[in-house]
Amino acid sequence: MVGETTKLKEGEPLPAFSPWFDGRRLLLRGVRGETLGLQILGGNSGHIDWAGAPVEASCFQVRSLNVTEPSSAMYGLSRGVGRYPDVLIPAQTDCAYYDLKISAHAKAGVYRGVIEVSSENPDLKKKKSDPLLRSLVSVELNVAPVTIDLEDNPLVWVFYAPKELARVHHIVDVDSAAEVDWERKYDLLFRAHGAYLASDLSPARFSARRGALHNVRYWPVAIDTTSDQTILRDVGAFRTLFHGETAQPFAIPVDEPHSLEERTRVKQIGEAVERAGGGVLRAVTGKEDPIYDGAVDVYISPEIFPKFAADQHNDKLHFWTYNGHPPQAGSMILDTDGTALRTWGWIAYRYGVELWYAWEGAYFSDRYNKGGPTDVMTQPLTFDQRRTRGAQADWGNGDGVLIYPQTGDIPVSPFPSLRLKALRRGLTDRLLLQKLEHCAGPAIAQTIATRLIPRALGDAPDAKSSAKLAAGAWSTDEAVWESARRELIDLLAERCPEVEQDSGAAP
Repeated sequence: MVGETTKLKEGEPLPAFSPWFDGRRLLLRGVRGETLGLQILGGNSGHIDWAGAPVEASCFQVRSLNVTEPSSAMYGLSRGVGRYPDVLIPAQTDCAYYDLKISAHAKAGVYRGVIEVSSENPDLKKKKSDPLLRSLVSVELNVAPVTIDLEDNPLVWVFYAPKELARVHHIVDVDSAAEVDWERKYDLLFRAHGAYLASDLSPARFSARRGALHNVRYWPVAIDTTSDQTILRDVGAFRTLFHGETAQPFAIPVDEPHSLEERTRVKQIGEAVERAGGGVLRAVTGKEDPIYDGAVDVYISPEIFPKFAADQHNDKLHFWTYNGHPPQAGSMILDTDGTALRTWGWIAYRYGVELWYAWEGAYFSDRYNKGGPTDVMTQPLTFDQRRTRGAQADWGNGDGVLIYPQTGDIPVSPFPSLRLKALRRGLTDRLLLQKLEHCAGPAIAQTIATRLIPRALGDAPDAKSSAKLAAGAWSTDEAVWESARRELIDLLAERCPEVEQDSGAAP
């Protein structure tokens, strides 16, 4: 029994050690409002008998995807071919993965129960009798007097294309109530994992989705940059639409500008937005450049951390990052280690990242590479530049897909990936780090974060300078991360215990 950031291919040996399971007992440690991910490797569970515990258990069956071609080196080191667990399908029985959500009103203390575990019995495998070996394992959950709320001000913005969700759900992309309702279901699932789903849309298209604008600090919008007149029109429209909202709109009119002409265009658009009265943050997916002076409010690049962000720290500029590949950050791909997306929360705390941009979360068609729809339930290769770039191409398994749509044999939709659970785990760890900093000062929390993340983002060396640098500076062993998480919880319980809330069962 392990957490959500261990990822074993089918046929790989089970780990010899687990911080959760000592051979007799499942030992869990958590805080109020936290969701713990639990994998049962080499078997499954029928149920958890946990009467009186302030825990909501959600059962999932796990489906693996067969990687026949490792992702290219752009994503860091691939773990190679094989079947990787990722698709989590809500179920009532045969649970190989559990979400254990601790009530935000739970009383601190130890709660006990049992979990029934079934695994293959090699002695009975060839006989007609039941081939499964069933046993009861005792469970202990220690809840600390600490509370978190992962859905308040999510760190990760996940981009999506409305037409993509409309296509997989057989809806015309015309901003109808049915289309927006499907998008809301996807957003709710991302919100439960510390992220939010948003697309940069025109004022008219945004208006139909204004209900999604809650509990976030920043929201992407699209400005028509055809002329100064269209910029003036759209900036004014967004200023009106966001009046009274706590979230700030931002626009990325030129994505990843490389040439002088593209960077000059960023400058021109930024100045036009200012002449239009402002109100929309001007963002660029790139590092600093003297040509941008006064025309850019937000830099989105891993390379700006930590030096440029520290040097330029003020209330007018914002510093974000996006995506990830070692050694700068963990990768989104399927065929990497299980701790990859857990790194995002820790790196964000370590370097003070205000927002993390994930380029896509529901990339169900490879539209950027002139590809058609991908059957993501069976085909892991989701991004493949070889159609358009030849020898300069990159390709990735699971890139851009953190959530799965409805299919013919599964009536529930959407449902999460194991990678999304790993992302949630790291974002939850970040909240624990922030709480510890708030009550005990930054020194202790930063020391722990630096121990787990010695270097990342702009601190990391150029991955192209050596093949050895294709891996991050962090551990890929889940036990190392879990030890640090429990250290944070113990420190919080010791130094910053919160007042008990009078609801939830007593231990």
